[in-house]
Amino acid sequence: MHFLATIVLPFLVALASVAGTPLPSPIMGTINAPTASSALVAENPFPFSYSVSNWCEEGYNSFSVFLTQGTSEPTFDDLDASGNPTTAVFSFGQFTVANFVVSTISEASDDSSSFLTVVQNFRGCPGGVVQELGVASIPFVYDTTA
Repeated sequence: MHFLATIVLPFLVALASVAGTPLPSPIMGTINAPTASSALVAENPFPFSYSVSNWCEEGYNSFSVFLTQGTSEPTFDDLDASGNPTTAVFSFGQFTVANFVVSTISEASDDSSSFLTVVQNFRGCPGGVVQELGVASIPFVYDTTA
């Protein structure tokens, strides 16, 4: 009996930790507006539209919208343990609808490339995966002079 517990218990612990770890989603939604390389003006609202991917057969998916900066567009590897981009400089919040106007950007450094980044949470996907995260982003020009 001790032999069985010695083998099975570590396996179950490892399986539980893997089941709670988010995985990259193979399918992602699309940022429809603003379009890539659009100029977004500081302190002004801008149109935002995101088409949610519903490949997990859920009624609604939650997603979060961020302003990120860096030398390249964020990927799954750039997300922290909470599913937030490590390069985020502003969070617009978490949403469950696709078409709306997000709040204004208060401030961001203009010395680096900027990206509008969406992290979509997929829960209840087939195959017993607890959570998958997808990342979509577009580059934009951040205008602080207007």
